[in-house]
Amino acid sequence: MSDNLLYQIALTLVPQVGAMTAKNLVSYCGSAEAVFRASRRELLKIPGIGSVVTNSILHSSVLPSAEQEMVFMEKNGVEAVFYTDEHYPFRLKQCPDGPVLLFFKGSAIQLLNHERIVAIVGTRQPSDYGKSACEEMVESLKPYNTLIISGLAYGIDISAHRQACALQVPNIGILGHGLGSIYPSQHRSIALKMLENGGLLTEYIHSAKPDREHFPMRNRIIAGMCDALIVIETAASGGSMISAQLAVDYARDLFAIPGRTNDSKSIGCNYLIQNGSARLTMSAADVAESMGWEEFGKTNPRQTQLLLDLSLQESSLLEKIKQHPEIAIDQLTLSMQMPPGELASALLGLEFKGAIRTLPGKRYIVMA
Repeated sequence: MSDNLLYQIALTLVPQVGAMTAKNLVSYCGSAEAVFRASRRELLKIPGIGSVVTNSILHSSVLPSAEQEMVFMEKNGVEAVFYTDEHYPFRLKQCPDGPVLLFFKGSAIQLLNHERIVAIVGTRQPSDYGKSACEEMVESLKPYNTLIISGLAYGIDISAHRQACALQVPNIGILGHGLGSIYPSQHRSIALKMLENGGLLTEYIHSAKPDREHFPMRNRIIAGMCDALIVIETAASGGSMISAQLAVDYARDLFAIPGRTNDSKSIGCNYLIQNGSARLTMSAADVAESMGWEEFGKTNPRQTQLLLDLSLQESSLLEKIKQHPEIAIDQLTLSMQMPPGELASALLGLEFKGAIRTLPGKRYIVMA
């Protein structure tokens, strides 16, 4: 493991330095190591970095803890991805408050950038209806080549993970603690099973405990990593509603399974549907239609015919979009080097011809 990783881990351990501050420091200094080698004068010149943060960096003694983390990683097969690394989840990179460093243990780190990622969240005390709806949703998502993510918590979370493992659907548990333990401990056997075709992901070092404040932070990773978030049974407030709001904030597609109007476990889902935040869904077919997905391996003859009528510029633009599961307008502007008006016209032409689909937040995907 590199010295650079040592400093990357150390940067996350400095008091007063959160994800956004850490990114700001690295942007100005050039690397995590350079942050620790910077002088007081150099640090104080960085916008937003005052004396409190500067003193915290200069007087912190976090390198020994970072070294201990690297020993744990090597012993337990844990990989770390810094936000500038190629394997860092590109969807999460779009979120300004996304973690600066992630720790992953699992079958393949490439899963963090899977083609289609669906988050499933819900109450910790689901009804039989909720459990059944969750299991059916996971099963119906399998043909669409999706990766399932959830929080490994009681209730809907563990139902989603358990069903995904049973059906060999890749799935990742996002933890609110370090990889040195599993919380709740009753889910350890499922967590171990998940390592075979998925894994466990966290922003916390291995010794971090499942403290209450960690779980809302964990929820932003769940919402930020997915293409679509599905809520299955939730009260009017709680972790699932936090995740739902984060999904909206991050311009992710939000879906909710409705329940009876007098059912306290469905109040949150019904509210999200009623106020237009979430789309009503009963199966993966609803999600797939809304997202513009086709079943894995299937093609649409009509769309294939339409692609024959593309101009040279449209073909070039389409090929660029095909290189990503989804791509934002600013990325396209930078990579295509086209005038904004010309790019907008070409994108509109592709959408009219059924070749691409626009997602919230001016993101684009190729129609399957």
